[in-house]
Amino acid sequence: MTVGDAGTRSRALSLRARVLVGLAAIALFAIMAAAAVTLTTQSYLVSQVDDRLLAFSGPSHGIGLGDADDYPVPSAAEEDGEGSVATPSTATTDWWNERPSDAVRGVLTDTGTLVVQFQPNIYGDETFDAPLINPADLSRSSLTYITAKSAGGREYRVLAKPLSSGWEITAVSLDGVESTTQQLVMIESLGIGALLMGLGLVGWWVIRLGITPMGRMVDASTRIANGDFDVRLEGARSGTESAALATSLNTMIGRLTDALSERERSEARLRVFVADASHELRTPLTTVLGYAQLFRKGALASKADQADAWGRTEAEANRMKRLVEDMLELARYDAEPEMHTAPTDLTRVVSEVLTDAARAHPEVTFTAGGTGPLVPDVTGAVTAEVDGDRLRQAIINVVTNAAQHGASHVVVSVTPESRGEQDDVRVEVADDGPGMTPEVAARATERFVRGEGSRSRSTGGAGLGLAITAAIVEAHHGHLEIASVEGEGTRIGMVLPEVQPQQ
Repeated sequence: MTVGDAGTRSRALSLRARVLVGLAAIALFAIMAAAAVTLTTQSYLVSQVDDRLLAFSGPSHGIGLGDADDYPVPSAAEEDGEGSVATPSTATTDWWNERPSDAVRGVLTDTGTLVVQFQPNIYGDETFDAPLINPADLSRSSLTYITAKSAGGREYRVLAKPLSSGWEITAVSLDGVESTTQQLVMIESLGIGALLMGLGLVGWWVIRLGITPMGRMVDASTRIANGDFDVRLEGARSGTESAALATSLNTMIGRLTDALSERERSEARLRVFVADASHELRTPLTTVLGYAQLFRKGALASKADQADAWGRTEAEANRMKRLVEDMLELARYDAEPEMHTAPTDLTRVVSEVLTDAARAHPEVTFTAGGTGPLVPDVTGAVTAEVDGDRLRQAIINVVTNAAQHGASHVVVSVTPESRGEQDDVRVEVADDGPGMTPEVAARATERFVRGEGSRSRSTGGAGLGLAITAAIVEAHHGHLEIASVEGEGTRIGMVLPEVQPQQ
């Protein structure tokens, strides 16, 4: 397996698997460390026992110089053979028994019989169980340390010193070492058990707090990727990374959902706009094409018919031109046009618009009302920071719209208006026309919407006047307000930012 394959396998592990593998590695390391401590401690204790054996055995006077005859070795008739134990008379050991000791002293013959000279006297009435030693395990030229068991299973640490015939034996029971080792193993087992339990709790806590919420977020993200935008992600408790990630993703999903909804609404509005624009353009194009065909076929023989046809063709062409110009104007406002603003006297602008409107619509009465001074050094002036030409177009659109929809009296007023700490200027156009239904009034600023709810052109226009007006007012950081009651008239207010008076 190559390094790349190993890296691929490592990357293929899930986060949950990596946490579990890491915890298992810690547990394995702890077990190995405990085993090493146990073996080291046992070796140290055995080495201490070896030091005691050497102290118990006394001086050697040179290895190999002793003589087995110095020990009361039993006769051949008394020997039981290899691995047997013989005990001398009690008289020779009475003085030893008076001293507390856990050591075994004696001599091992070449045949394997252990002649015990002194035996432990600290175990009370417990029956002495001497170690069984095999001469083949001992050296005849140097000290030998071995571990031997007795017939009853007790372990002894044995020091053997070579003699001219046999070995001098000193042995100590390893019960203390075994007891200490067992206690250490028990303590380590309890510690490792507690460690494993702690690691298990940590693993459960990490998985529950971090990995499980991540899994839920992956599932929710998959559903979102499949088109279910109503799903929201759930993280762990607040303050955790998964909760912060879930909150961020939910915010992103919410904005994405809003963007998609807005795109759908825009596409719907675009389809309606295209359909309405196509309808508006189709009528004048049909008229122009119809008269052109009549002229080509010779159906317009008289001068009067030709003059009428050319007049109608020109009127429809002008209508189509105005429609295209209005749509281009709206497109420019959609693209955030550059505004050339300056302090402008709105009362003068309104007066000029009303003068022109009275000439264009003599059947309608136009009145300027509600104006009042806001700037002390300009009597009768209401000044706002606007683009004069564009605002003039907005007011003309509203006034013309009122005159064309059957109003007999149109009142245009310019008044100050306070909005908290913000001072604004309100230009309001009120008429006594037929008004609009609440449904139509709510959509009055949409493109190609007419107050009479039909596509009749008897009143002129294509339903873009108020849409252009709303775009102009919004470009001035203002807003348009429409209030209409069916049968009583309409009031349209343009709220614009005011120029602060000079101190």
